[in-house]
Amino acid sequence: MFAAFAPIWMITALGWGTMRFGVLTRATQQALANFTFVIAIPCVLFTSLVKVPLGDLPLRPLAAIAASTLLIGLSVYFVARRLMPGPDGDRVIAAMASAYLNAGNLGVPVAVYVLDDVSLIMAVLVFQTMLLTPLIVGRLDASAHRVDLARIAAAHAAAASAAAHGVGETDRAADMAQVAFAGTPGDGTSAGGDHAAGGGVNSATDAGGRAGVAVTSRWRRLAMLPLRTPVILGSMAGVTASAAGWLPPEWLLRPLELLGGAAVPAALFALGMSLHQTDASSWRLPGREVTTAVLLKVVAQPVAAYLIGRWLLGLDGAALLAVTLVAGLPTAQNTFVYASEFRASTALSRDAILFSSLLSMGTLTLILWLLGPA
Repeated sequence: MFAAFAPIWMITALGWGTMRFGVLTRATQQALANFTFVIAIPCVLFTSLVKVPLGDLPLRPLAAIAASTLLIGLSVYFVARRLMPGPDGDRVIAAMASAYLNAGNLGVPVAVYVLDDVSLIMAVLVFQTMLLTPLIVGRLDASAHRVDLARIAAAHAAAASAAAHGVGETDRAADMAQVAFAGTPGDGTSAGGDHAAGGGVNSATDAGGRAGVAVTSRWRRLAMLPLRTPVILGSMAGVTASAAGWLPPEWLLRPLELLGGAAVPAALFALGMSLHQTDASSWRLPGREVTTAVLLKVVAQPVAAYLIGRWLLGLDGAALLAVTLVAGLPTAQNTFVYASEFRASTALSRDAILFSSLLSMGTLTLILWLLGPA
């Protein structure tokens, strides 16, 4: 029973050890993670899906995982709106940390080693990236935009105050407007001294223009997200080929299978490397928010998926095990990426990823022991 997870935890521990003892560097970890995400995982998804008839895709198991994800995520978000102060983006990240699955780095290895079937994890990847991610990024973008508007309002107020006190204050108003918008990603242009003669109002107007450029740029990136996500491209290509009844020739399929064979060990090794904290001061016990998010992710969500799958959708046996295991995967590392991009709580996302990954080693093994075959 436990032998199914032994390779997963051993390779993860080996990756952690190479960082702990200085054998490899953070740059190596990033390069390995990029290779896994861009090349290896799309290859294993394509070569697996191209052989799967569309009628065999696990729609009911996917429905159970999707329902548990929405149940936990939306519950956390609406409770956080009442209890968590600060920008709305922090509440979105709290919900994401509690319900967004690490379907790539850990989900694919679990699907290959434990479930011996990647069709469900592929469906989850598509669901998260093409359906959940636009909703998440949309809320994060709206929150970041509100912060931008507050900074613009502050810049306008500073400009108006400077104008009321005379032209000599306009340089200081321009500086305040510039600082008020320093955190907003834009087109890289500056509203510096060229506008000093025109006063602080022009600087604030330029800041507003950069806000529009930033928002447009973020929505453009959002619209192109599926086409810029390798795992989605690999999945779409596999599904399309399967629907068309086309099986690639051996000379094409075999190299892709060899590259896909590196996905599992590379993903686990990179995951283990990422768990090592180079700064000793970053190791601390999780706070209340992190603890809540982690317990919801690795305990409440698999329980919810199990109940929905068994009692609402009539799943049992291997399908019910797959649903519960996949729902019990730890917080996805994309949570930290989105928090950084949209200036939300990076501390919450970072700690939730770390502690949920560590705790899931025990909870996933327990799920397999309780629901797996004798």
